[in-house]
Amino acid sequence: LVAACAVDAHSFVLPVAYGVLETESDESWTWFLHNLRRAIAHPNGLVIHTDACKGLEVAVDNVFPGVEHMECMCHLAANFMKKFKGKVYTDNLWPASLTCSAKKHNYHLRQLYMNPKVKEYLETHQSKLWARSQFSEVSKVDYVHNNLAESFNSTIRKLK
Repeated sequence: LVAACAVDAHSFVLPVAYGVLETESDESWTWFLHNLRRAIAHPNGLVIHTDACKGLEVAVDNVFPGVEHMECMCHLAANFMKKFKGKVYTDNLWPASLTCSAKKHNYHLRQLYMNPKVKEYLETHQSKLWARSQFSEVSKVDYVHNNLAESFNSTIRKLK
């Protein structure tokens, strides 16, 4: 069971679409996103915020070309911290994501990039937006996590 959720002007979560997929694949996600696009079109400022689901990234790029595609910082941080441990990482990864200032973002990245493997890792594994300083002002979205989907999923967990 998959769903697309949105946030209204009062920051309330509302389901926009849902579907049942046979499996998480390019084909299944493409089907779901085509149906979502039929329902909502491709409005200016549309943001799609995802977790790392198999096939989803490719489907988003194909069905919604040019959309602002954000990656969940919670998942990014969890994966990052499995590979890189230490105070410099815990003190700079989240602040790099949360600041709206490009100058502060770059400061935290410089701290992280003291280890050249960090830069390589982020450039290789994190191709989507994950830092507020990189977000478009058109969308008015400042979430760096995917708690919308997590909240919706926890609400329907028993039904699933």
